[in-house]
Amino acid sequence: MNRAVSIYSALLVAMVSLVAAPAQAQAANSPSACAISSEDYAVYSAVLQNRGQPEDPEERWDNKPEVLIADTTETAQDAGSNMWGFRSSSKQVPGKETIANFNEHRSSTCSLQKNFDPAITYSLLSKDELDGYFKKKGPAGWSAFYKKHPKASGYLSFSSVGYSSSGTEALVYLGHYCGGLCGTGHLILLAKENGQWVVKNRLMMWIS
Repeated sequence: MNRAVSIYSALLVAMVSLVAAPAQAQAANSPSACAISSEDYAVYSAVLQNRGQPEDPEERWDNKPEVLIADTTETAQDAGSNMWGFRSSSKQVPGKETIANFNEHRSSTCSLQKNFDPAITYSLLSKDELDGYFKKKGPAGWSAFYKKHPKASGYLSFSSVGYSSSGTEALVYLGHYCGGLCGTGHLILLAKENGQWVVKNRLMMWIS
């Protein structure tokens, strides 16, 4: 009898484990399972405070003051390009270690919270809201978007951040989406100087 109970208990544990495994895997891949650190928010904030630098006016829409940011990080392209410095006076390039760390995390999907620098005025856009504009309507969704956000220049989207092991260099992707044929995507290189993140260079990945 005891042997039968033991076998039944073992089978029950095995079945529970099989059921739980997919849920655990799903949780590991969900936005809530990907933590954004205070250092990440410092990098994001530095990018926002230096939009359009160095020498990329596509992100500068000074007549459209509302800053909207997607509340989920997006997948970025591989950072292994040798085109750094294109359209920029800066020649600084990310180190191989920083590129490798960025590429390791560039596909992570993480949820963003309102933890950016409080000196920045911004709003977060949920995935549900963005899907409501574009998933079903496609480019036609921009009319509804601007009807609700007339003071915005589209919206911005970040990737996860890659760092050097010293923590003094960071690499992040910034997408700017503003219309069916309006937008840019940049990889942005930052360095930590005197405890503050500073934009050093950017690489344009695409423009429309």
